[in-house]
Amino acid sequence: MKNYLREYLNNRPLFISIIRHREAELFEQHIPFKEPVLDLGCGDGFFAQLIYSKNKKIDVGLDMYIPDLYLARKRGVYKKVVSYGGKKIPFKDNHFSSVFSNCVLEHIPDIYLSISEIGRVLKPGGIFATTVMTAKWEEYLFGNKILGDAYKKWMREKQVHPSLLSRKEWQKVFKNNGFKIVEEIGYMDKRSSQWMDVLHYFSVDSLISKKLFNKWIVFPQRYDIFPVEKWIRSLQKNVKPEDSAALFYVLKKTS
Repeated sequence: MKNYLREYLNNRPLFISIIRHREAELFEQHIPFKEPVLDLGCGDGFFAQLIYSKNKKIDVGLDMYIPDLYLARKRGVYKKVVSYGGKKIPFKDNHFSSVFSNCVLEHIPDIYLSISEIGRVLKPGGIFATTVMTAKWEEYLFGNKILGDAYKKWMREKQVHPSLLSRKEWQKVFKNNGFKIVEEIGYMDKRSSQWMDVLHYFSVDSLISKKLFNKWIVFPQRYDIFPVEKWIRSLQKNVKPEDSAALFYVLKKTS
């Protein structure tokens, strides 16, 4: 397995590396997906480029943010990148055999419409693999211990989380839209969530680097000096889905 943690530490802020490398490991276990494949909320394509073989392109990368789509196209990981307005997916019924989406759904205001649309463009028996944040994320925030509901509300707005559902709510919305839950894995416990929250504020240097040099990380060699990789690995452990701030799902369209 590729060292996804090192890839993220070399290219992305520290706080996001805590969660993204785990997601990459989970998705890798289910690749390759049956074609044609849709990456819903592809962003700049960095995540897909890591988990997919260089010799295998994803059929479609879909996102609302045009500048990210420009970067995704330059990476060459997609056969085609497409913009959309966040509502109707611009493809015909039963078009894709597989859809995957990494920590996107919680950012969508009309989540019920979006899940319905994913079901519409998937072929019967098609697979939808996705990761989602849950309401446990807000509950576990370190700032919540100090500022309570005011901090949770501020973070929800800052992170654009209009659809931060509970585990049971995610299960319900999937099942109500014709999906069978094939697999459910928890991968973010309370300790990891709290560290991720705190490290938001220690990643200012990455923001400055991005503004000045258009690179999140200018000196990745610092992680050869400080044992950050080993420390992040120590945070990893199995998490019961009901206790997890983030969940990985493999879903199958039943009809």
